[in-house]
Formats: sequence, C-alpha cells, structure tokens
Amino acid sequence: MMTKSFFGGVVVSKEADTVARELIHDLHIPKLYNLAFILQVNNCFDDHQALRLWLQRLLDDGMANSDDLAQQARLRLISLVS
Repeated sequence: MMTKSFFGGVVVSKEADTVARELIHDLHIPKLYNLAFILQVNNCFDDHQALRLWLQRLLDDGMANSDDLAQQARLRLISLVS
C-alpha cells in the first residue's frame, strides 16, 4: 500500500509527485488549465495538479507501476496531446 501525501495542492503518492515533477520539467508544462480535460480529471485543477492526479490514477488502476510510471506516463501523455 503506498502512502499518499499533499503535493502540489492535491493528495497523491510520492511516486506520482516525483514523476509529475519530472514531466513538468522535461516537457515544460505550464501551470495552466488545459490538461484536465485531456486527462479526464476535474477541470477545477490546474495542469500540474491534473497531471499528479492522472499519474496517481494510473497507479491506483494498475495501468502502470512505480517502476515504469515515468516511461508509461510519458508515452501516454505524448499520445494524448499529439
């Protein structure tokens, strides 16, 4: 069971937060309100929060694990916004 904490205004695991920070930095994701709709997250969240929640959902739903979360998320994110 992974522990969740408050990161970037939302409650997610350390793994989700770490990968979100990496993707935000590497892909130069600004703190706007465009990603929530694409990631199917409540649109009240800014892009940084939406990304963290989406990553956590990938983990919680078994669509990725902490070992390959960054790689899986990067591929999925790029395909969603292309």
